[in-house]
Amino acid sequence: MAQPLFPARLPARLPEIPGSPRVLLTGFGPFPRVPENATATLVPAIAERAAAELPHCHIVHDVLPVEWVRGRDAAARLIGEHEPDLILHFGVSDQAQGLVIETVARKRCQCAPDAMGELPPLELVELAATTPLPVSLPCDAILDELRALALPAVLSEDAGGYLCNAVLYNSLLEARAHQRIGFIHVPDGLADGSACLSMEQAIAGGVKIVSACLAN
Repeated sequence: MAQPLFPARLPARLPEIPGSPRVLLTGFGPFPRVPENATATLVPAIAERAAAELPHCHIVHDVLPVEWVRGRDAAARLIGEHEPDLILHFGVSDQAQGLVIETVARKRCQCAPDAMGELPPLELVELAATTPLPVSLPCDAILDELRALALPAVLSEDAGGYLCNAVLYNSLLEARAHQRIGFIHVPDGLADGSACLSMEQAIAGGVKIVSACLAN
């Protein structure tokens, strides 16, 4: 049985709220070499537009600290507080050439400092390969919807070895049966306009991803 990267107990479960599906969107704050994380701007914008275009949904969002332990804890707290049906994490990548839909997470950490200069716990740096955890999103349907909007989008089987992968792995590991969970990478140049994808395109794509997940 897979073990969490950072074993932690999720906060107490809240009573079910009948009616609208609940959606949690998260981005990340700055970290070494990325002083301005585009997802800290992108995620609130997606949430605002999705709330207007999908009024039947209850959407919450937050920005996670890029810290090995606090980032995990913040994501777990949000999931426990809001009991979302759909959880979409967003992060930046210098390899992304558009919207990158991650399809798996792996139990691995690279020995790299977080935003506070801290390294991951020593026992996590060198881990034997384990079976990847698949995301629970309709990835092919998402890809079709994004390409129908002429947005650059691909599927990926490598979420990296930094906080993006770590947060996704733990969210999937702690997932409840009804929850759909995934991760979207966007270009790190989105913040300064140097990416092949504009902020407006990323917002439109993010809203389309939310709607595709709820429809499929």
